[in-house]
Amino acid sequence: MIVEKARNSESFTFTTPSEQEIRLTRLFDAPRQLVFEAMTKPEHVKRWWGCLGEGYSVPVCEIDLRVGGRWRFVNRHPKGEIAFYGEYREITPPRRLVFTEIFEQFPDSVSVVRSEFTDENGKTRMTATVRYPSVKVRDMVLASGMTRGAGISYDRLEDLVAELQR
Repeated sequence: MIVEKARNSESFTFTTPSEQEIRLTRLFDAPRQLVFEAMTKPEHVKRWWGCLGEGYSVPVCEIDLRVGGRWRFVNRHPKGEIAFYGEYREITPPRRLVFTEIFEQFPDSVSVVRSEFTDENGKTRMTATVRYPSVKVRDMVLASGMTRGAGISYDRLEDLVAELQR
């Protein structure tokens, strides 16, 4: 897979609105319902989440999309595998999705992700705010390159929603 910039790449931003948060925003050239589905259906998530280049894949993508339902994604990369899991707390299609996120290597560090999807003239603005259990955990995530990986993943999501609209 050749990684190249997708439409709306320049719209991706991240900020640190508080000591324990990272906020990611991105504009997608697709309606909210389609972006929401691409972020919540396993057959779609496997095609964009953590797909950063050659040797990256998502061999495990389990989603039980209901409040109290669990999710688990395994990302395979050139140096091995990493896994994340959590539980859905709020689901309001296609406007809002709230869930916990736990990196399997650090099961005691639970973060909460709040994603909002707003319509902008037929496009979708996604704003995801991740609240970490401490400043230390947030700073570790920033140092890991998470924001770069999220930007690339969102480019793949843009490619996917463009394909699904054809």
